[in-house]
This record gives sequence, C-alpha cells and structure tokens, in this order.
Amino acid sequence: MTLSWTETKNLTAPDSQKLYIHLQITRRESEMENRIMHEQLTIYSGAPIIARKYDYEKFTFPWHVHNEFEIIYVEEGSGKRFVADNMEEFQAHDLTLIGSGIPHYMKSTPEYEKGDNKLRVRGTIIQFEEAFMAHAINNYADLSHIKKLLEDSKQGIHFPYPQNQEIIRSIIQLPESNGIIRIINLLHLLDQMAKFPDKRSLGSLQFCQTLSPAMDLRMKKVLSFLMNHYKEDIDLNEVSSLIAMNNSAFCRYFKDKSGKTFTEYVLGLRTGYACKLLIENKMDIFQICLECGFNTITHFNRIFKRNTGFTPTEYRKQFLK
Repeated sequence: MTLSWTETKNLTAPDSQKLYIHLQITRRESEMENRIMHEQLTIYSGAPIIARKYDYEKFTFPWHVHNEFEIIYVEEGSGKRFVADNMEEFQAHDLTLIGSGIPHYMKSTPEYEKGDNKLRVRGTIIQFEEAFMAHAINNYADLSHIKKLLEDSKQGIHFPYPQNQEIIRSIIQLPESNGIIRIINLLHLLDQMAKFPDKRSLGSLQFCQTLSPAMDLRMKKVLSFLMNHYKEDIDLNEVSSLIAMNNSAFCRYFKDKSGKTFTEYVLGLRTGYACKLLIENKMDIFQICLECGFNTITHFNRIFKRNTGFTPTEYRKQFLK
C-alpha cells in the first residue's frame, strides 16, 4: 500500500521579489489523510532554489508533504522529528535531507508551548527542484554520486553532529548567494552531502517504497521479492534460489549488501508496514499484528519496540495526538 495525495490546483506566483510559500489543504476521508497538508512551493524557473533562514517561537508547520527536495538545518531548538515512519528526538545542529513526496514535520518540545521568549527555533531551510539539474545528474558520471544521494533521500537522510560541521557551514552561506552562484553553491553542498560517510536513512524501505536504480541487480531482484511477500512465511531456500546461491552464501551476500541479516531485514519491512497502518488508525493493534505477518502480539510488540523505540500503542499516540 502506498500513500497517494489529492491533486492540487496551480497557484499564482507572488511578486517576483518575494518567495512566499503557498499552502493548500486538501482533505480526504481517512483520519490520517485529514492530518496531512500538501505544501505547494512557488519556485520560479529562473530561480529554482529557495534558501532562507528562519527564527520562530516554535515549529508549527503540520504533518505535510511537497514535491521539492528539502534540507532542514536546526541551529537552535529541540523536539521530535517525523520523517515517513521514522520518529526521533532532535537537538541543536540537527540536519536532514528530505526527498520529494515524503511526509514530514518537526515538533518542538513542550517547553516551547509556555511562551518563554528566551526559547527560539532557528536555522536554515533550503528547498529545490530536481528538474532544473535532471539532465546533468542523469547523464554525467561526475554527478552520479549526487544522483544517488537524491534517490536515497526518498527515505529521508540524517547527517549527525559534530561530523556535519563542514556541511553546516555551506548551508549557512547559501541564503546569502544569488543567481548562478546560488546554483553552484547548492551543487557543492550536495557534493559534500553525497560524500559524507556517516549519513543514514530515516524512513523504512517499505514505507517509502523505493528501490534505487543503481542497486545491484541481484539485490534488487531479492528486495523486489521481499517487498511482495514479506507478510508471508518466507522460505530462505526459495529466496536464495532466486539468485542461484546456497543458503550460507546468500546470507553472507545479503548481510554485505544490506548491512542487516536476512531475518532483521524482513522484520524491518514488517515493522515499516505496521507503522503505516498505525498512522492510518483504521485497524486495532492485534489486526495490524496479523496483517504484517507476526504470529503473536508478544512477538510483534517486542520487535516493534526494538526497531522504533516505541510500543505500537505509544507510536500511534505520538502521530495522532
């Protein structure tokens, strides 16, 4: 099951000297979809990048989605960061890259609700279209690493502090540039992010429904099979035979390519699907347990908490409160 968004109508651009964000709220029948705002950014063909600093009392923008890529740097502030089915605490110097069409929002800690003038959330937001540089990243080998970065961002990517300080310096400088210099600076920033060794994906593969075109063909074949059958009892012999390996060789290969054991990966897919169903709030937890391929509620609760840090009940409350 994938998320689909109600089609929005075009918005008229504001005065060319200003880059205001236009919002259009579309409502659907389900409780989850009623909570999602579709943000439509006004990005001009002559200026395909929005880069601005922000200074708020607290984060107020709701659970939302937009077509553009977004880099969010939090210079000052704390709270919870929601990207796809991932939910984590964030502190000052938090840095994320969020791909096109991925639901997300930032929520300030309760202290910010008290109206303390000393508490602020500050930082930099950069939003850009892929289309303006699509030909270059799709056809030039020198930019293939940036192409992979943008593909991977469809799960959301986190860049931990303090290792990210060089990237942060580039982000802070970008709003000060204009025209061709801003485009050059963005490419330099994406080059840094693509080469950053400690980045990690946030949303689960199942939630974000993405397989990289650059992925090893054998691995892609295996993952495609798993994404279609992870809710079922999976026979390791059947999966390993897909790529003509014995079980031992397959398990070593899979761990090398994915960084997880075969069992861990399948349980991760089931957890990602469970997150989707919990957010939608249409089924009770026991139904979700069975729907996702878990045989007992005890096993489901244990695996879910191990993978997310929350029980299924706690996870649902975090998204729906």
